[in-house]
Amino acid sequence: MRAKRKQQMLQFVAGLMCLPLLAQAQNDFEAFRRQQAQGVEQIKNDFSEYKEQQDREFAGFLKNQWGEFKTSAGKSRIKEPKPQQVPVAPSPDKAIAKPVVLAPAPATPPPLPPQAKPVTVAGDELDLVFYGNSVKLTFDPQWKSYRLKGGAKPETISNFWTQMSGSKYAASIQAINATRSKLKLDDWASVILWRDVARALQPQRETEQNLLLWFFLIKSGYDVRLGYYGADVFLFEAITQPVYSTKYTRVFKRTYYAALAKDHGNNIRAFYSYKSDYPLKLKPLDIQSADTNFTKAELFERKFVFNYEGKEIKFTVPYDRRLVEYMGSIPQSEFELYFDTDGSAAIRNSLLPALKKYTAKMGEEEAINFLLAFVQKAFAYKTDKEQFGYEKYFFVEESLYFPYNDCEDRAVIFSWLVRELLGVKVVGLLYPNHMTTAVELKGKHKGYVTIEHEGKQFAIADPTYIGAALGMAMPSYAKYKPKRVVDIK
Repeated sequence: MRAKRKQQMLQFVAGLMCLPLLAQAQNDFEAFRRQQAQGVEQIKNDFSEYKEQQDREFAGFLKNQWGEFKTSAGKSRIKEPKPQQVPVAPSPDKAIAKPVVLAPAPATPPPLPPQAKPVTVAGDELDLVFYGNSVKLTFDPQWKSYRLKGGAKPETISNFWTQMSGSKYAASIQAINATRSKLKLDDWASVILWRDVARALQPQRETEQNLLLWFFLIKSGYDVRLGYYGADVFLFEAITQPVYSTKYTRVFKRTYYAALAKDHGNNIRAFYSYKSDYPLKLKPLDIQSADTNFTKAELFERKFVFNYEGKEIKFTVPYDRRLVEYMGSIPQSEFELYFDTDGSAAIRNSLLPALKKYTAKMGEEEAINFLLAFVQKAFAYKTDKEQFGYEKYFFVEESLYFPYNDCEDRAVIFSWLVRELLGVKVVGLLYPNHMTTAVELKGKHKGYVTIEHEGKQFAIADPTYIGAALGMAMPSYAKYKPKRVVDIK
């Protein structure tokens, strides 16, 4: 008992002796925490000073280092003219064959009502609608009143940069970044959002809009270049992927496109731009695939009627008109952009089930032939030149909106349907004036027109060759190898 009390007494004394040590440790920790906080604050101050230094340096460049640059005409992805009318495949039994009935072109739905005009909630708060989504941000009030006085020239543009870099822009950048994260926007959608902000701040003033957008995009880390000629101010954007049917220029061995210009830069010949780069590293826009799930859907319906093996098949599906509107802003790029972009939730939940109702009861090859019949016969054909006056490639959603589509558009929607409904590998095939597809075969099939790609056999499946089944190629292409095989993810 005495031994136990003695042990407790020793523990108590030891505890008393540790109290000063504990107090000292706590004081040391508090001092360390204050030191760390001061260190973080110092890092913030140093970084802020560094950014200010970079902006001053860039403003200095803008006063003097400018040169004249020339633009080049946009490149064409398909140079050869497409056929005005698509051929009809011969029937295996002409004696009992029924005439092929093609779908008439549907009437184009009316455009969406104008988007709600941006509302200034307070003197420095903006509330705008971005494809149905409400976006709010705080802005510096001087952005609305700024005017490029004295016209477009190095000195006035340098002064604009100095004024903007000294304004309260950090909160606006943070708000747009938060919106981008929330809506899961890709690079192009983020640029269009910033464009809408600039338009809201400076309505009807294209020069000031382009100046604001230039500043916002650079501060967001994008490689964009401002140019002027006479009174006009415009932007060129660095883009990772090639862009077609859009004027471009070369600066420091980098290609910049007039992708945001209404006329794709057709009226821009030569212009003046700064010869130096922004001091901090900037990145080009990435348009490898397009985001299809950020819009608040505005639904329209498309009615489909087509014949398959003597039976008339009808159904109606909704699609997102707002998404079609957004897709119209995306610059024309490589075929992978269109093949690899998913359909929206609206058509995933409507078009796919409507077709699966039939394909679920079929074997793989029969299902492919059914989907071929759908794309061949339920869509009216017309070349882009006839429908728009210029070349335009469709995303899946756009084929449901526009009254006509042509070969590459049909290849895109057919390949998407086959992959989603059947899980079969599909590749795109580019010929001199035609785009089609081929599907991976299981085993050999006598009489099929095939190609070999990466050690695998693919059978031609042409959604533009009316009445053609799997393995049938248009006669003019049957004996030729495609110029290019497009891998589809």
